[in-house]
Amino acid sequence: MEAVGAAVAAVLVARGAPPAPLVARGHRLAFGARTLIMGIVNVTPDSFSGDGVGSDVDAALTRARELAAAGADIIDVGGESTRPNSVPVTVDEELARVLPVVSALTRTLDVPVSIDTRKAAVARAALDAGAAIVNDVWGLRGDPEMAAAVAATPDAGLVVMHNQREAVYADLMRDICASLRHSLAIASAAGIDSERVIVDPGFGFAKTPAQNIEMLRRLGELRGLGRAIMVGPSRKSTIAVLTGGASPDARVEGSIALAALAVSAGAHIVRVHDVAETVRALRVADALVHGVPEHLRSAPMPGRTG
Repeated sequence: MEAVGAAVAAVLVARGAPPAPLVARGHRLAFGARTLIMGIVNVTPDSFSGDGVGSDVDAALTRARELAAAGADIIDVGGESTRPNSVPVTVDEELARVLPVVSALTRTLDVPVSIDTRKAAVARAALDAGAAIVNDVWGLRGDPEMAAAVAATPDAGLVVMHNQREAVYADLMRDICASLRHSLAIASAAGIDSERVIVDPGFGFAKTPAQNIEMLRRLGELRGLGRAIMVGPSRKSTIAVLTGGASPDARVEGSIALAALAVSAGAHIVRVHDVAETVRALRVADALVHGVPEHLRSAPMPGRTG
């Protein structure tokens, strides 16, 4: 009966119904009324976005608290850069970067903390330290121990992202959907309940700028997976291509535009660096996509300037 229920839920989501809420370690994430914001904390010296805080734990904690105060619903902590040509770090080095931050944040923040890692050992340690969600950029298809590491914490959430080695596709969205179905199958085989899983099509990962734009235009095709959809276009190089070479810190407007378009195409969560600006923009986008909020219905008529 559980499998039948999951299948029915997937059909409803494919037809436009919001996915079931995700409850991760006591944190309830509801989808459909408004878009959720995942704020990024890079505990790295070489982040592509230029906002990495290196090994400065206090700076990381300050940034995370600022993002939460600005409206982030989830704080995503990462200790290894995913930019092109970045140098991989060892498990021990990554743990040294992220564990003090995750441990402190889970004790002091009311919002769930996510660990952005491709390593099962890091995921396991972060979950032990109180992380609520594992954000795996290889969608359980990188480290063969990752699914078991997540499954060992029965109430943890999971983000599976599409990724591959080359930007070669027979059909972009069909291939992305097939890969994410494979990730969902791995999760299911490990005993991870489908309602604990979020899918991410991997904006900027093994995709050309043109493919990134096509992916956003066709984002609704992911609804057939029956899961909440997360998109992370924030400060990505596609924005630089579109805006004449803007540096990462000058890509805020482009990031917000892509986030709003992702929401209109079906995203339930956006992963961003610039939380305050995105929150304000998506309040407007959400009113168009999800319906007029109640407080707006009772607002008085504006003046002549509208």
